[in-house]
Amino acid sequence: MTIKTAGIFNPIKKDISYRPASTKKTTITTPIHHIYKMTIAVLLPSSTTHKQLGYDFYLSLQYALEQEHKDIEWMSSSIGFGTDEVDMLAKAEDMLLNRGADLLIAFADYPKLSVVFPLLEAVNKQLLLVNMGAKLPVDWRPHPQVFHLNLQESLLAHIAGKTLYQEGNPEFVLATNYYEGGYAPCQLAVDAYMQQGGTVGYNFIPHTKGETFSIEPLTTYLAESETKPAIYANYSHPLTTVFWEQWQKSAAAQENILWCSSILLMEILATDPDTLLNSKHITGLVAWHHALDNVENTTFVQQFQQKLNRPGNHFGALGWDAGLLITHALQAYQARQPFELVAALTNSASPIKLSRGEAVVDKDFQMLIAPAYRLSVVDRQLHYHVLDAAELLAAWQELKQQHPQPNQNGWFNTYLCS
Repeated sequence: MTIKTAGIFNPIKKDISYRPASTKKTTITTPIHHIYKMTIAVLLPSSTTHKQLGYDFYLSLQYALEQEHKDIEWMSSSIGFGTDEVDMLAKAEDMLLNRGADLLIAFADYPKLSVVFPLLEAVNKQLLLVNMGAKLPVDWRPHPQVFHLNLQESLLAHIAGKTLYQEGNPEFVLATNYYEGGYAPCQLAVDAYMQQGGTVGYNFIPHTKGETFSIEPLTTYLAESETKPAIYANYSHPLTTVFWEQWQKSAAAQENILWCSSILLMEILATDPDTLLNSKHITGLVAWHHALDNVENTTFVQQFQQKLNRPGNHFGALGWDAGLLITHALQAYQARQPFELVAALTNSASPIKLSRGEAVVDKDFQMLIAPAYRLSVVDRQLHYHVLDAAELLAAWQELKQQHPQPNQNGWFNTYLCS
């Protein structure tokens, strides 16, 4: 094994063999991105339910840095569902040790990816850890060489449970499945709701899936209930379509409040947004939506459509935001070695702008906190109320305080990778 010992960036050296005696020596200042080329390694996920997840993330990441005219050399490797620690470590070692990558990006989840942390220390490289935000770490002590970016599924679930009670819903019904139930958001929504004083009246978590999945037990409970409990629904493809089609035909859709998880709403918005216009009592928080009116999102949507000939999505937006983070850190780089992604972002003096809006940093956990959007339907039109990043950060600090040692039970594969 050959280990490269050069610095993080490799300067282009010029051999000047002749200088006339009468010529004065001058210093030429060249922009840093002209004389240094950065190498980024990416550990990509695979998914049978969301087959373009890894590709949309990776391509959008590249497009964002290309848009900023950054000179990047790319390398990538698939890590499947993110459960094979030996495989993940071997691929990270190859890219960091053998091929000299300067920065590692991984679309993966805790606790499995922790296996690469000793490697980061050994080679003094940093990691941008990206995912959907549906799993929490064992504790809140961050690794000094890891920065976190995600779509905040757990945080938005925590806010959902709290908000449902505060808006006058004394009874809560959880509607999900065995897959979603194995991640943090469902439990966090229930915990936040009960901590406010609410009662969980019914858990609808059937074993069945696909075309055999039926919400009849749920609608029967709702029809027989003396109250009108609110429903917190957490589904992802392929059950998104199955649940949504059945829900729209039910009497409960005209009577009960349905609060959808972020992934459920984002998938409905991506596949069948017009059906939402007929919904009287649907709401929820979304991490990202196509119509966000800011320069970063408009550029992302245009570039994605132009290059791939299809609409942008939340996986692409997450990749674009990862590229914007790296760009932000590079602007603060000023030729220091090694490249300090974590320090550049946690100590940033300028706003960090993403496709989701202007974000802030949780410096204690080294994680980006972005705005979110409360969806509602008014007069057959979709309305989005902004929850700014400061409000999200306060909710995130509350979540951490209420869960000092997050529950680690459940599935180990990266969320949406199955």
